[in-house]
Amino acid sequence: MAKLYVIQGTKPPDTPAQKVRNRIKALPKPASMIQCHRCGGREVIETKIGVMFKNGRPSGGTKNLICATCHRNGERVVLA
Repeated sequence: MAKLYVIQGTKPPDTPAQKVRNRIKALPKPASMIQCHRCGGREVIETKIGVMFKNGRPSGGTKNLICATCHRNGERVVLA
């Protein structure tokens, strides 16, 4: 039976997802700062869903924070 040898392989190509991971890891940030898990952006938009008008004022609704960078690209990524 022939012996098996481990050869030095090449590193995987940089995919767009891997580039985002590398960029996220390289950026220093405070622990309490929100950062998008998809694009690495730190800009957010606060949205409200289900707002009703009562006596001429908006009330109720559910708040969401979405990534502004992903929103510009036509995606809705909810952060919190």
